Amino acid sequence: MQVRRATRSDLTQLCVTAVRAFGEDPVMRWLYPDDDDYFRPSGEVMRGAMVGWIEHREVWCTDDCAALAVWIQPGRPEMPDDGRAADPPPPADLLDRFGIIGPLMAEHSPHEDHWYLQLLATHPDWQRQGMGAALMAQKFAEADAEGVVCHLETETLVNVAYYRRHGFEVHAEFDIPTGRHQHRFSSFGGDPATEIGPHMWGMSRPPR
Repeated sequence: MQVRRATRSDLTQLCVTAVRAFGEDPVMRWLYPDDDDYFRPSGEVMRGAMVGWIEHREVWCTDDCAALAVWIQPGRPEMPDDGRAADPPPPADLLDRFGIIGPLMAEHSPHEDHWYLQLLATHPDWQRQGMGAALMAQKFAEADAEGVVCHLETETLVNVAYYRRHGFEVHAEFDIPTGRHQHRFSSFGGDPATEIGPHMWGMSRPPR
């Protein structure tokens, strides 16, 4: 299969692939629990972020956009969006969720410079054909030559096992607190228990 750098002309196909690939992902669906919102036409929920990633020229895809990898350069530069005002604007609860997860992910990231695998996605119709491995291998060769770590977060034990097969190891685990309180009392006292969202694993691959 051919792996190439994505361009702006691939935007819609990449967004659709990513949305379909993460349709049952615990973190993505915690962020966007409503199907009508998440599955908007043309992968719209991914558009703003995908534009910024493409502009930084580190989105790699198969020639048909059935699979893609989004990498963020060492130093984690800020990603621009497409400059469009969201219509409708993001709801407050979505902004709250991003405000919770962002600092947690930053806290559990490696301190040294690293290539960050922001997203690895294969359309469900084309999974388990080696596309993700081919996309990662392209960046692994560069990271190894630079002597730089690769880092990612994932949300399922199946994915932990998958990434271990490709040289990653777990270096952190953490839960995402929702910030809300359940209508019950903790067994350890009278304070209401904080709801816990998805569990995440931080994984790193040292250079070879």
